[in-house]
Amino acid sequence: MLNLKTYLKFLSRNKLYTFVSIVGFSISLMFVIILGLYVRQQLSVDDFQKNKDRIFLMTHDNKTNFGNPVALYVKENTPEVESFVRVVSRETALGQKGNDKIKAKALFADSTFFSVFSFKLIEGNPSQVLEAQKSVVVTRSFAAKTFGAENPIGKSLFIENSEHTITGIMEDIPVNTIITDADFVVNYNSITLVFGGNWVLDTPSNFGFTMFFMAKPGTDLPSKAPVLLEAFKKDFWFFSRGFSDNLEFMPLKKAYFEAENYGDMELRHNSRTTITVYMAIAILILVIALLNYVNLTVAQAGFRGKESAIKKLLGCGKSRLISQLLAESLLITAVTFIAGLLLAFLAEPFFNNVLNTSLDLAYQFTPSVIGICILFVVIISLLAGIIPALIISSFNPLEVVKGTFSRKVKSSYSKGLIIFQYTVAIALLICAIFIQRQSRFLINYDVGYNREGILEINNTGLDTTQLDGFKAKLLGIPGVDLVSFSCGTPLDGGNNNSYDLDGEQFSFQEFYVDSAFFKIYGITIDPTGIPPSNDTWWLNEKGYKAVHVDEATQTFSVWGGEYRAQIAGIFNDFKIRKLDQDYNQLRMRWRRNGETPWQIIVKMSPGSDYYSMARRVEEEYTQYTGGELFEARFVDEGIQRNYESVQKMSSIMSAFTLLTIVIMVMGVFAMSLYLIRQKEKEIALRKINGATEGEVLLLLNKDSLKRVAIAFVIACPAAYYAMTKWFENFSYKIGLSWWVFVVAGLAVLFLTLVSVSYMTWKAARANPVDSLKGE
Repeated sequence: MLNLKTYLKFLSRNKLYTFVSIVGFSISLMFVIILGLYVRQQLSVDDFQKNKDRIFLMTHDNKTNFGNPVALYVKENTPEVESFVRVVSRETALGQKGNDKIKAKALFADSTFFSVFSFKLIEGNPSQVLEAQKSVVVTRSFAAKTFGAENPIGKSLFIENSEHTITGIMEDIPVNTIITDADFVVNYNSITLVFGGNWVLDTPSNFGFTMFFMAKPGTDLPSKAPVLLEAFKKDFWFFSRGFSDNLEFMPLKKAYFEAENYGDMELRHNSRTTITVYMAIAILILVIALLNYVNLTVAQAGFRGKESAIKKLLGCGKSRLISQLLAESLLITAVTFIAGLLLAFLAEPFFNNVLNTSLDLAYQFTPSVIGICILFVVIISLLAGIIPALIISSFNPLEVVKGTFSRKVKSSYSKGLIIFQYTVAIALLICAIFIQRQSRFLINYDVGYNREGILEINNTGLDTTQLDGFKAKLLGIPGVDLVSFSCGTPLDGGNNNSYDLDGEQFSFQEFYVDSAFFKIYGITIDPTGIPPSNDTWWLNEKGYKAVHVDEATQTFSVWGGEYRAQIAGIFNDFKIRKLDQDYNQLRMRWRRNGETPWQIIVKMSPGSDYYSMARRVEEEYTQYTGGELFEARFVDEGIQRNYESVQKMSSIMSAFTLLTIVIMVMGVFAMSLYLIRQKEKEIALRKINGATEGEVLLLLNKDSLKRVAIAFVIACPAAYYAMTKWFENFSYKIGLSWWVFVVAGLAVLFLTLVSVSYMTWKAARANPVDSLKGE
């Protein structure tokens, strides 16, 4: 206790050292705590599933989309399959027709859902709750929000204007599962309400559905994939036409990291690379914080020399000195960990947003995790304290008297650690700049169509007889220039029609539009001379070149058979959906009178208050449809959401980089204070011998320049390699511009010089008499 009192007095006398050590360490530990718990959460996805080793997601080329009849086909032709679950996630409208509606997240699933997966039921039998037609299981939070204290079992829920009966209550779907969040789970047959008919259950041509299979105990289901693939090539068009030559039963844990959403089920997923990067960053931040603490403590060792020398001369042994220093390290580590934990709770909302998760830190601190944290604090305090303890306990007391100990400490231990910090700061800054530039590049990429002031509304309530009346209502709003009704837009990608002709594969995305569609999106058409009609098509430039058009008649094979249609014009190529989804062949035709549009597209005048106008449009839509749910998005915002993951990675990399630079600057500032103190007499002698203030400043800053230069040489190749690997994930990307490396190096150099400038300037202007009067 007496030793710790001495240490506390030392901390109070050296406020800069105390501030830098505690603040830098605690902020670093905040990041380490949050990232550590996040990585733990991600690696434990679906561990709670009792059947996790027997559940497989069926994929082709890592994609999850199949036709609905495929599930039963696999079950009937694969004895190893015990059961299957098809799942579809959708935002649905709740409420009776003619009344106001609310939006809710629905999960459509087969009756085997609760038997295959281990989601906890509060009320209901797992094998029965989804058996009945139009049965629904609500989550605890949805039940409380909708029905309050009443028991919802047996009550009605109107989903897509159809009455369903609540048969069970389940716990909320946790974040550590591949299954996406939902307000309720509905009997799978109800997808006919969303897709407009029973055809969606019976036809294999719509390849947009996700299915899990549970293997019988002791069987090897993945080994049956090659046999099934050969059968698929005979019985399912997607494989028989060569659009895929791969089939895999992907284990549940693997699917979370490797499966690609490619249908009507939005599965949760993450990248192993991303998890590895976050884990590496957490370790890197911890190492930087430890080295910063060690560096400062070692630098302080020279000024604590008298205290330790007296103890040694009074007979204090080496082991006792080491014990004292390790106890001091444990004290400061415990304090900084508690401070870091409090900061983690404050920063939790920010990280939940950028990591797209719900960390729920309070829930994660179970007794086992608390035990791990205590062990972590002990280990970190040992790592932080052992080097200073060994250094301080091994010196010769006579070195303190001669004044050589502090110089020895400085020359032996500080340079390498400071260079390491500079290297990490430069490398992270380079990476952060490139990631931010790539994010902006994707968001601002010229997609080939207009994107400003365009509102796309999902048509949930208008039939074909109401279109003209509603269009007139919208055009009556000041600032609304154009209104279009279409089936498909550049953002949603429209329908897909794939076929083969004479052994050649074609895959067209197609829209059904009206004349205003082309004006709204600024799509230019080069006419072929064929008058547009309900039977003609427009093709994009790449599609036109691909289909071997008969130029004399301007006809092409529409679906791969004998039927041919004429081409009225060729429109400019533009990007649909996301840039990494490369759809080269596009075609459009008029939307015919009997076809209900999927979207209502509103073009607003440039410079208008788009959001207030959107509220006016919503009022008109809700009133005109009798309370139908209004679902809309601006095209520009939809494009930004497509690259949300890159934007969030940019945010978190910027935060890590800022943290690293802050720790570096604080450490360099504190180190400069102590190192300049060691040179006070040298500076005084130089000034007495005629050295100018400029020469003294150059002398003091020369070492910083050298260290930043060495760090720059090391950091550039490391950052170049890291960014080269990261950019491999993008089809469209920026180049690795040389100036980014230079800017990062100069920025770190500037911050370094600024952080030490006050101390160096003060030392250069000091009166040499004051430094030498004690000699």
